[in-house]
Amino acid sequence: MKNWIAISMLAMLPLAALAQQPAGVPHPATESPSCAPSMGLNYICGLNQPEDILQIGASKWVIASGMGEDGGISLIDSDTKTARRFFTGASKPDLKTYPDCPKAPDRFDTHGLALRPARDAGTYTLYAVTHGPFESIQVFAVDARGPAPAISWTGCVKLPADFRTNSVTATRDGTILANVQMHGKARDFISGNITGGVWQWKPADKKLQLLPGTELAGNNGIEISPDESEFYIAVSGTQTVAVYSRANTAKPLRTIRTPFYNLDNIHWSGNRLIAAGMMFDEPACGGTRKQIQDAKGNMGCHRGWVISQLDPKAMRWKILAYGEPNPTFGGIATGMVIGNTLWISSFQMDRVAYRPLPAPK
Repeated sequence: MKNWIAISMLAMLPLAALAQQPAGVPHPATESPSCAPSMGLNYICGLNQPEDILQIGASKWVIASGMGEDGGISLIDSDTKTARRFFTGASKPDLKTYPDCPKAPDRFDTHGLALRPARDAGTYTLYAVTHGPFESIQVFAVDARGPAPAISWTGCVKLPADFRTNSVTATRDGTILANVQMHGKARDFISGNITGGVWQWKPADKKLQLLPGTELAGNNGIEISPDESEFYIAVSGTQTVAVYSRANTAKPLRTIRTPFYNLDNIHWSGNRLIAAGMMFDEPACGGTRKQIQDAKGNMGCHRGWVISQLDPKAMRWKILAYGEPNPTFGGIATGMVIGNTLWISSFQMDRVAYRPLPAPK
């Protein structure tokens, strides 16, 4: 998902407006110049580094993470183009399944998200990577059967303190796959070093186990196939997607390199498997991330971006949209399509972007 080196520098930026707003208060896009459309993109502002976004079923509702301090979880209405704090403290703990956490944290950030259908139609389980107040996968129940979705905290799975988890996916039986970008002292995946891996947690035994063979150079986004037989890892250090069988993770079944850009998140959006990220070699920033890192330059420089669709069987890419560096929108992480609109998240900004999906030619 994000480049952790860049984020450590970005942590010094001012907090976005959402952290300063009362829970449950809507945050519509403002008319201020800072939130005005730019370079073909429109914005919903007042969010807090919304690194990941997921549509709830086929509805108008979008869940957004918040990587900033007390970023929490937000809810976007894609019709009215407004956002508000989603999780405001409702709690129904399941201590039998999640004994690690007796109560919901008062304040927390969120990183990668996963949303899986639950037993009853219109209900879901939401999984969120968090780094504060401790490294974990926080679990929520989402009920989208009413006029607006409701959310309540269920529990969490604590992760080792030296993990820097980036993304998460899960199966219908509650098995969690945590995609750890870095752990221990490993940091420099930009140079192609092995830094991460996928750890599995099952409700039956509640043990966290590394899946051998998933140790890669910067494990970033992760997604699971519809039949849950395979999972896909976006690998930042090598700009590749690696496809694994859940039955045997000793080595990838298939791999493909991304065209032109560094991978961040990968998610299903309807029947599209969409990956997003920033331009690999960006002249406006002085070259590749490796060149900038070696020169001790600005890793938070706004780069051009690409949103593309992957056929995970044929392993072919289709470019959906791209853009040049935008001074008001950087840190592109997730792409999502609702109807004829393309939505784009950012781990760096106080907003998400949207624009018409370009017609295929």
